[in-house]
This record gives sequence, C-alpha cells and structure tokens, in this order.
Amino acid sequence: MEARRDFRFGVNLLGRGSAGEFFEQVRHAERCGVDVVLLPDHLELGAPFPMLAAAAAAAPTVRVGNFVLNAGFYRPVLLARDIASVDQLTGGRFEIGLGAGYVEAEFEAVGLPFESPGRRVEHLKDTVLQLKDLLSDPGFVPPTIQSPPPIMIAGTGNKVLTLAAQHADIVALAVLADDEALAERVDFLRKQAGDRFDALEINLIIADLAIDREPDLEILRSHRPDASDSELLRLPNALHGTHDEVVARIRELRDTFGVTYLTPIEPSAADLDAYGRVIGELRSRT
Repeated sequence: MEARRDFRFGVNLLGRGSAGEFFEQVRHAERCGVDVVLLPDHLELGAPFPMLAAAAAAAPTVRVGNFVLNAGFYRPVLLARDIASVDQLTGGRFEIGLGAGYVEAEFEAVGLPFESPGRRVEHLKDTVLQLKDLLSDPGFVPPTIQSPPPIMIAGTGNKVLTLAAQHADIVALAVLADDEALAERVDFLRKQAGDRFDALEINLIIADLAIDREPDLEILRSHRPDASDSELLRLPNALHGTHDEVVARIRELRDTFGVTYLTPIEPSAADLDAYGRVIGELRSRT
C-alpha cells in the first residue's frame, strides 16, 4: 500500500502592517506550527524578497516562499540571482512560487504589455526552465546552496497545469467551484504528470479559514463574485465548521483528492490560533 504524504501547512501573509507587526505575525504562525510563511507579489504590497528574508530571520524554524511571483515581472537570470540570495540567507529554507500573472492593471503600471494568456504561460514556462538550469549550476549559485529550492506553480487552466505536471515540485490550485471541479483538475494533473504524479505535492489556497466561526461570505465573493451564498460555501477553498469538522475535511482533502498542503490567506490572530489547534491534532493523528 502506497504511503500517504505528510501534511504541510502554510500561511499566506500580506505584510501590510509595521515591521514589528509583521514579525509578530510571522512568529505567531511559527508558534502555531505552520511549516511555510508565504507572501504574494502585488504592487500594492511589500516587495516579497526582502520581506521573506526578514521573515526567515524572525522565525528560524519555518520555511519561506512566494505565493506567487508574477513571472511576467521578471527576467529569469535576475530572478535566479534573487532566489539564490534569499535561499543563501535563509539557510536553504526558501521555496519558489510562480504564476503567469493575471492583473492587467499591474502590468500597465510597470510598463509591461499584458500579453494573451498563452503568451504569459509561455513566459512562465521559459522562466521555470531557466530557473531549473541556473539554480542547479554550481557556477551560478553560492557554494552554501546544497540543492535547488523546490518550485511551486499555481493555476487551474490546462496549460499551466500541464507545465506544473511536467516541471514543478508543488502544484497550487486556485479557487475552484466545487469538489467535482477539484477532482477533475487533479485527474487532469495526474494524466499530464504520468509517472511524476506521486512526486507532486498538491496545494490548495484557502480563501477563508472559518474554524468555530461563521464563514466570511464577502471574502469568498471577492473570489467568485457571481456565485450564490450556497455556492460559495461549497468552494473547496473555504474551510469552515467546528474544529472536528475542519479536521475531518482536511483528511478528506488528502484521502479523496491528494491535497496535503494548505495555505490560508491572511488569517486573523484568532483564526491562526484555531488553525494551530487543527495542525496539532492532524500531526498527532496522521
């Protein structure tokens, strides 16, 4: 019988507060048992690389990563240099997260053309391939880096998932309508990955983490504006219910869909505490 992959638990922070507030948020996540602290890549938020290096210094037991870098903003060689530097500063605790980019206004703000989805995915593919080569080249990376950081690719479309199936270590699934859609996307990923599938870690972004509180429908609606309330509550990307119900749901996500890595977005301090209790139980009864 094939061994089940262990759970991993991330948290996607926005880093909007002061330095002290951000460091306390990171340390709080560490105390709650979070494995990976991640930051997004949007112009209205902080620059991810310096903030991740600072987060790793503030919380020395967690890994850090991007959720996710907009590949269209970067030239692969310069990006590889930044990645190698942060990996060096964090003692090998860095994880790369990449996406094709989807906010047209951000491309316009930095003076870059907003290409077709196909062209953006092609740039993402070129970036991934160059990063894999450069970060495996002992002539490019510092000698302290023993192995290249793992690469996560995020998306739900066929082209992005095919790229992830062929080249990623981690696949992050964005907002999906329901469990049927989740099952279909995992099945597509399995077919594209072939023999690689068992080596892939599947991540699910959690738009609203509501343990022992009412779900925040407005947050969920920001991701699916045309959905009804009942449809929003069926999103795989919404974790809600009692402590026991959420624990059972996370086990179901692993046993039914192969999802073993969860990443809630900017949980409150109370939600992070509740998340920590869930993490503790799942680790003690894996």
